[in-house]
Amino acid sequence: MKFSSSLMKHPFFLLLTALLVSLSSVTAQSPDIPLATPTPLQPALPLAKKLRVGVYINEPFGITTKEGDYTGFCVDLWKEMSADLGVSVEYVPFKSIDDLLKATSENQVDVGLGNISITQEREKIVEFSQPYLQGGMQIMIDERRGISWIKLWNGLRESGHLKIFGIGISIILFFTVFLTIAERYWNKEFHPDWPNGLAESFYHVMSITMTGKSTHKGLPGPFGKILAGIWLAFGVGVVAYITSSVTSVMTVNRLQGIINGPQDLPGHHVGAISGTLAQHYCEDQSLNTTLYPNLPNAVTALVHHEIEAIVFDAMTLQWYDNAHPELPITEVGPIFMKKGYGFALSLKNPLRHDINQALLKEQESGFVETLRKHYFGDIP
Repeated sequence: MKFSSSLMKHPFFLLLTALLVSLSSVTAQSPDIPLATPTPLQPALPLAKKLRVGVYINEPFGITTKEGDYTGFCVDLWKEMSADLGVSVEYVPFKSIDDLLKATSENQVDVGLGNISITQEREKIVEFSQPYLQGGMQIMIDERRGISWIKLWNGLRESGHLKIFGIGISIILFFTVFLTIAERYWNKEFHPDWPNGLAESFYHVMSITMTGKSTHKGLPGPFGKILAGIWLAFGVGVVAYITSSVTSVMTVNRLQGIINGPQDLPGHHVGAISGTLAQHYCEDQSLNTTLYPNLPNAVTALVHHEIEAIVFDAMTLQWYDNAHPELPITEVGPIFMKKGYGFALSLKNPLRHDINQALLKEQESGFVETLRKHYFGDIP
């Protein structure tokens, strides 16, 4: 007991006891502190933010409805993504991709939607999301690309055949008058009036010229037979000449008029949509190009023979063709200058990461493929 009492009075023991009492007092007054947990990564895109989204109006990627709403492949995809991102949207329409890219690069809009091809040149002024579709360009032509009367006439004129045809017609008219005079002199039963006489003589001359046969009795005497023989030979020569000249001109026109791909475009008058990659392509290739504000205007010019082909986005051309079966249009040749389509953003935009994540989600869920089939059907 003495040992125990002396130990309790020892300064070290007193200090240890005071320390234990102090710790127990602190523990009694403080609640249990949970273990620290790592803070989850916050998205770069602030929730509930309102974004200005530029839309290139080009069916079927960007469409304005009569009610003033927006739809189309890109808009429908973005609406699904914006729901995942938790943002509200204000849409701003644009008539050309170049104007949309300029506005995006200057932060007038936060995101640019449309069939915007991802190119090295464009990536100098904007950034792109990952591609959501694979696209490219193709050529649309009038499927009635056979020989037209205008082409045939121009071909005969340029080759000099029209002058020879004019001489031949003059000869036919001369013999028509000659035969009428001769018939009125030798044939007392011939039409006494000139209109009917000239009409019958013209019929017989053309019959011999084109077929080598006629129901006409012929002029009496050896002179009439010699004249009939000469005229028969002339008729055979005329028919052969007409056939060969027209055939040759049609063949040349057909060879010159065939457009089966981009390699055939030089030397032809083509159309392109202003402010698109097709315009830049045609300018780089030094093609004879007329620019149009939209595809319907270009197609109208095509079917009215103002241009010979349209160079534009392949999926848009194929969609427009399928949507207008009444028009004599078709696509030819392979898809060239293949590019991916992406959403455009300003350089170093912090939204890019979250937009890519939302886009990946829609691709992996199959929504993008479902949307593609809804707008383009079996178009690859």
